[in-house]
Amino acid sequence: MSVDKISEVVCPNPKCEYYLKVEGKAIIKRGKYKTGHQRYYCKHCGKFFMDTVGTAVYRKHLSGDEIKLIYRLFLEKNGIRSIERITEHHRDTISHLIKDTVKNQKTEEYLVKHIGLTDDECEKLWATLEKKRNIFKRLP
Repeated sequence: MSVDKISEVVCPNPKCEYYLKVEGKAIIKRGKYKTGHQRYYCKHCGKFFMDTVGTAVYRKHLSGDEIKLIYRLFLEKNGIRSIERITEHHRDTISHLIKDTVKNQKTEEYLVKHIGLTDDECEKLWATLEKKRNIFKRLP
């Protein structure tokens, strides 16, 4: 991780006096989770957190490659059960990941920088998700 990325990491704990503040923060790297995501520690509040806080993949227990594959298969209009057979992950895991994907700056930035989706793929993903959500709203 470069110095630029470590400077972007701020404490997500609302009880911390340096909550979302860049000035005066004391964030250090403290290993990696088994999924490969970087683990951080705030010296002010004593809390551990990961770089996926605020994104759709937070607490999903999937590696970056698995997430990328699921999104790519979803963009190719594969169904949840089809993605389940290909990835060998339970359909609930896949559907929760897709359902929890909400368009915001942090999620989009994570998908592009860490997962490796292109801007066009992200736009296609947002359009597909919006279309699916509208279909589910109309169902009784």
